[in-house]
Amino acid sequence: MVRVVCILALGLFSMAAFASSGYPVQSFSPGDYKAGIQNIDFAQNRDMTLFVANNLGVLSYNGTGWEVHSLRQGKKQRSLAFDENTNRLYVGSQGTFGYVEDDWRYVALEDSLPPAFRDFDEVWDVFVLDSNIYFCTFQQIFVYDGKTVQPVETSLRFNRSFLANGKLFTQTDKGRLLEVRGRTIADAYPQNLSNRIISGVVPFEQGYLLFYNSGEIEHTSSFGAKPAFGQLADALRGKYVNHVLKLSDTRLAIATQTAGIFLFDLRNQTFEIITKEDGLLTNACLRTFQDYSGNLWVGMQNGIAVVDINSPMRFVNKAIDLHGSGYEAFEAEEGTYFTTSNGIYFLPRSGSSCTFLKGTEGPAYGIQRIAGKLYAGHHTGLFLLERGKARRVAETDGMWQVKQLASQPQYAIGGTYSGLFLFRIGPKMELIPSGKIAGFEESSRFFEEDRQGHLWVGQFYKGLYRLTLSEDLKSARAEEVSASYPPPLDEQLILSKIDNDLYLSTRAGIFKIDPQSGKIAEAEIFAGEIGEQIVYLLAQDREQNIHVYAENSIGFYKQISPNNYAFIPSSLYQLRYSFNNDLLYVSVNTRQGVMFNANEGFIHYLPELESHVGKDRPLLISRVVYVTEGKELYARKPFSALPDSIGLIAVPARARVLRFDVEYFQFNSFSDKQFRYFLKGFDEDFGEWTNAPSKEYTNLTEGDYELLVQTRNSLGEIVTSKPVAIQVEPPFHRSLFARVLYVLLAAAVLLLISARLQRKYSLKARAAEEARRQELEKKDRELKEIERQRLQAMKEMEEEKIKSELRHLNNLLAASTMNLVVKNEFIETIREKLNEVNKNGSTRDTRKALQQLVKEIDTTLRLQEDWEQFEYHFDQVHGDFLSRLRAEFPDLTPNEQKLCAFLRLNLNTKDIANLMGISLRGVEVARYRLRKKLRLEQGENLSKFILEY
Repeated sequence: MVRVVCILALGLFSMAAFASSGYPVQSFSPGDYKAGIQNIDFAQNRDMTLFVANNLGVLSYNGTGWEVHSLRQGKKQRSLAFDENTNRLYVGSQGTFGYVEDDWRYVALEDSLPPAFRDFDEVWDVFVLDSNIYFCTFQQIFVYDGKTVQPVETSLRFNRSFLANGKLFTQTDKGRLLEVRGRTIADAYPQNLSNRIISGVVPFEQGYLLFYNSGEIEHTSSFGAKPAFGQLADALRGKYVNHVLKLSDTRLAIATQTAGIFLFDLRNQTFEIITKEDGLLTNACLRTFQDYSGNLWVGMQNGIAVVDINSPMRFVNKAIDLHGSGYEAFEAEEGTYFTTSNGIYFLPRSGSSCTFLKGTEGPAYGIQRIAGKLYAGHHTGLFLLERGKARRVAETDGMWQVKQLASQPQYAIGGTYSGLFLFRIGPKMELIPSGKIAGFEESSRFFEEDRQGHLWVGQFYKGLYRLTLSEDLKSARAEEVSASYPPPLDEQLILSKIDNDLYLSTRAGIFKIDPQSGKIAEAEIFAGEIGEQIVYLLAQDREQNIHVYAENSIGFYKQISPNNYAFIPSSLYQLRYSFNNDLLYVSVNTRQGVMFNANEGFIHYLPELESHVGKDRPLLISRVVYVTEGKELYARKPFSALPDSIGLIAVPARARVLRFDVEYFQFNSFSDKQFRYFLKGFDEDFGEWTNAPSKEYTNLTEGDYELLVQTRNSLGEIVTSKPVAIQVEPPFHRSLFARVLYVLLAAAVLLLISARLQRKYSLKARAAEEARRQELEKKDRELKEIERQRLQAMKEMEEEKIKSELRHLNNLLAASTMNLVVKNEFIETIREKLNEVNKNGSTRDTRKALQQLVKEIDTTLRLQEDWEQFEYHFDQVHGDFLSRLRAEFPDLTPNEQKLCAFLRLNLNTKDIANLMGISLRGVEVARYRLRKKLRLEQGENLSKFILEY
């Protein structure tokens, strides 16, 4: 299983040349990465994927899980190198070498060698130098230029090879150091220990440091060779040095066979050791490698480890004989005092292990300096700490801490399990017990004095109290602060003093107390980052940094200017489960940084190193798998450039179970990584946090989805992946292909039906055509007979028509003649009568003549009946012309009907005027009125209309 270990950081408390490291270490066993032992080499691509040469294949690690890739069965992998120009991983193995590209496609290169050079053993080293790849064996060194593989021109045999400062060195089997230049070999720098096996070559001061398996060290240059770093060499002697790595700073990482890892600082010539006791699975360390984030990877005989060597945190615990859960550390002139759940420990300034102070058995608490002397609260009372010893000065029911009163500096008050205890400062500047302060019986772990001299006590789970001391300080009047304030004051209550102001840390954020008014209001300085989170700790160090431990945020507010702070998240977040969650506390009385109490000892934290934490790469969706069939719908290729975004992933409708795998290369996070997932279109919001770097979804219906994943980095900040678009295709019967198929099938069916109908109709047509032909022949004969009869009839009809027209004309002529004669005779008669009356008549005679004239007019008017007789005969001749005309135009007057009849007879205007007894102008007016009543358009001929009606 993965192990996260807490180690000591002694180097922070003493200037000893040798110390245990104190770095966070995370180890992986063969059971974790599911492969063999012996991890001999490392490589990494720019996308941060880590590769390890293992006995059973090449391992890859993406921050969330391991994979094993077997390139050649039965071949142990010995060396790796990644070429960023070609995105190839070059691999050296037993009797073979080559490269991996694309999706783990292996290409062997030894087959292109001449037969005489193919017999070689392990390829112990692979280097990329000047666009060439060097494969180094004990028999030969091979150079690959991207096209061909050629051996180096020499008959020598070799040991290990080394790449340092852009130069490739190798040692012959006789111990001589040489430089490889292309395909040639030349002498390198001088050496005095040519009979020793070199394990490392490191550039140093215009020359190189040569590390030997024996532990001896030489500095060689053009001026000669001489021993170097004797103290380090003494420490390495007999440890069998396997590998030496120059780190990105001034340190070296030295892997030994029996003593773990040595970290040696070339600048100050001090070193630290990481061993099995510190978290490694074994002291047999074969190789080291520094990744792009600055972490140190260790290949061991039976495992792999990663060490956060740039961490701002160091662990202080049992490695210096410090045991129990820590409470407070106080660095004095003589050394450092530690209070723990076991008692009080003392670490001398020049010492390497702690001494337990006798008589302090049991839980010990806060340490304070009062009147120049150190005091520690304890389960049994108060202890004076001096010269590495402890002496009880007061026996109580348990004292959390003691503080000097600012308003009356000759006194001090201690907070106990059941109230407050008064001390006065004696002539020798020692605290002298004066007794318990009456009037207040609550546990007083958190208490502070305000500017007015009142005491404020925060009882963790009961509430907040303000105490007014009597003049003799022997009693106090306690006032419980009202619980009606916005913050909940009945639980999770921590009282702190920041910049001499009082603050409350609660379950709903941080609040500030106004001592004069007693009012409590939200602390604006913390509102932005902390908000309404549960706050477990709030403290200010000697550099004025304000340290905060909240539910989802751990960090500190760095003072930019008075009353102006900037929040800096802390990598302490990854160790949040290592803190002492019973009595969380931060010690600020250390010369460097601060110390948080932990479940085991302490965590020394250096805020100024926080900026050294490596940057994380993005959170990525690495694989989408159709689980039922084990089919990958998407997979990121490790040897291809990291895509800016993932295109649309099409999911077949039958894919009932989908799994999304995540990778996040946060190698310096030593707590369990947490993830949460949000599938838009399926989930309503992000789900709960989980440790699983994969998520399965089942029974997704057709439609469009978008997947988002979140995690927290080592600083506790939320990192969100880029969205991945997913489209679940509809089932086949609703797919686009099916719809096209439906259209094609429908068209085919229609064509088939059409063809069958066409054939049916064709047969029917042929039968009908034959029947029709016979019928036509028959009809033809009949038609000929009918035509003959028709012609005969037409001839008879024509003759009849002519006769009819003649009759019509005769009738018309007779009628017209009669009307004209009568009218003319009538008019003539009137004329004669009038003349006669005019000549001979008297008045009586005139009347008589006029009466006679009236009678004759009446007789003439009776000729209207003759008109009706004329009309009857006229309709017979002209197809009921006048009857049809009256039916369609009922508003025609009799004279207008007569006009129509005269027009039908095709009489001219003069004849019509005579017949109607009107002028020619009157005829034109009558024609105009008739046109309007017949609703004729302009341009239509009235006579033509009447004749055709």
